[in-house]
Amino acid sequence: MGTKACLGVLLLLLSSVCAAQSAAEQADARVIANLVAAGSDTSKPHDIDFFIFFPSRSQARLAAADIEQLGYVVASIDEPPANQSQWQLHATRRMAPQLEAMTSTTRTLEALALKYGGDYDGWGTGVVK
Repeated sequence: MGTKACLGVLLLLLSSVCAAQSAAEQADARVIANLVAAGSDTSKPHDIDFFIFFPSRSQARLAAADIEQLGYVVASIDEPPANQSQWQLHATRRMAPQLEAMTSTTRTLEALALKYGGDYDGWGTGVVK
């Protein structure tokens, strides 16, 4: 992707931050803009990590069953460190991190987290050229 095209994509993504409805959706736009700035081709599939926190192991397990039904792979359900109380559900999915798809994913995972009393913490991925 050329420099002008990259700048155009960045401006489009950053303008989408203002139009996004939730803080998580705004974070989606920022992450995608950072990926593009780092040279990632967001039209290509990426291995994306998603994180949701729950007050109990049982809530995390119930959410894990639901998230697998949605096509995600549950990588782990991690016990909280001694100084914390939240169980972390780490799920993965291979997909292209396009803004519309990520916004839809964020809304789905926020609803799933809410269903089981948890908090969606967002997603991350590496650069794919």
